[in-house]
Amino acid sequence: MKLRTLLLIAGGILLGYKLATRMREDDPYVVKGPQRETSGSAPLRVVSDQAQRAVDRASVLSLGAIRRTRGAIQARLGDSDDDAAWN
Repeated sequence: MKLRTLLLIAGGILLGYKLATRMREDDPYVVKGPQRETSGSAPLRVVSDQAQRAVDRASVLSLGAIRRTRGAIQARLGDSDDDAAWN
C-alpha cells in the first residue's frame, strides 16, 4: 500500500514537471512585435529624459489642480443652506 502511494506521488510529480516544461515553451503561433530598444544616441537620450521629466511634472501639477478644484466645489456645496446633501 505504501509503495503504491509512493509511485502515485512520483507519477504526479513527473506529470506536473512535464506539463510545466510544456507550458514554458514558446508558442510558434504567437507573433511578437518589436521590443522597446534604448536609443544609441546620447543627445537623443538626454532629450527624451528631459521630456519625460516635464511630462511627469505636468501630471503632478494637473492632479494638484484637480484636487484643489474638487475641494473648492465640496466647500461651496457644504456652505449652501439647501436641504440636499451632495456627498
